[in-house]
This record gives sequence, structure tokens and C-alpha cells, in this order.
Amino acid sequence: MPEIILLSAVALFIFHMVFMLKRKVIVAERFSNTVVGIIAGGAGLTAALPFFMTFNGEYLWILALLIPAGYTYGFQTGYASAAVAGALHISIGSAMGLMLGEVMQSPALCGLPIQEWQMMLPIFSMMYFMLVSVLVVLSFRY
Repeated sequence: MPEIILLSAVALFIFHMVFMLKRKVIVAERFSNTVVGIIAGGAGLTAALPFFMTFNGEYLWILALLIPAGYTYGFQTGYASAAVAGALHISIGSAMGLMLGEVMQSPALCGLPIQEWQMMLPIFSMMYFMLVSVLVVLSFRY
């Protein structure tokens, strides 16, 4: 299950990279920083959670894979400030995803009771990322 969510999050992130590469001429710097921050944060959270569930305990490698993706996504817009925003937001989203994955595996860390539905959290994060992606694509149309 986490592998499917991971692959769909990566595919959606690549879709946004191609989408921004095609739109970089008509996007202002301020708007591109906002879009890169939103998509990178959602991608970091959504990708780090299944990464953590698949590769348990590899925190540094997960961040080392995701932060260059944030830089690359920001550079697709043509602005250096968007690259910094992409790296910052994907690192924050990845840290949140790693912490959430750790709490999901051992809820006693926070004093939470173990519940049956807590494994549905990666699905909810993927639905959040899909909703944000649709809203970003629609913002380019109107």
C-alpha cells in the first residue's frame, strides 16, 4: 500500500514539474514562489510518509532524495528564489512526513492509543496532495 501512494505522489510531482516547465514564461515570480511552495510542501509530506513506511529508519536518505527535487522543481520556473522556496518547503514537508510516520509506527511516543484507522493517514495525505494539485492547475486557467 505505501508503495502505491509513493509512486502516485512521485508521478503527480513529475506532472507538476512538466506543467511548470511549460508555463514558466507566463508566470510572475511572486506567483511561481507561491505555487512552488504549495506543491513542494504537499509533495514532501505525501512522499516522505510512504518513504518512511517503506524504508524504515533511513531519515537522512529520504531528505537527501527529496530536497534536490525541491530545488529542481523551483528551477523549472526560471527564478532562483523559487528554487530556494521549493527546497525549504519540501524539507519542511518531508520533516513533517517523517515525524508523522514515526508516530504512526509507535503512537506511544506521543501518548496516543493505537487505533485501527491510523494506517489510513497516507491515503488522506495523498488525497490532500491531489486536491491541492487540482486547485493549482485550475489557478492557471482562471
